Amino acid sequence: MKYSLSCGDAVPGCSARFEEDSKERILELVTVHAMQDHGVPEVGPEMLEAIAGNIVEVVSA
Repeated sequence: MKYSLSCGDAVPGCSARFEEDSKERILELVTVHAMQDHGVPEVGPEMLEAIAGNIVEVVSA
């Protein structure tokens, strides 16, 4: 099973997209992305919860 997240859904204009085998891996990658590319100093539990709510399961055709 694959999962995906598009950063642009939360940050207009950001084209970063993540697709991984687990939600946990997406959260790891998005944490680094938020800090490096958006200048977020810390990704706390509340932000992780909000991000996790936007992760979707990729449906294969």
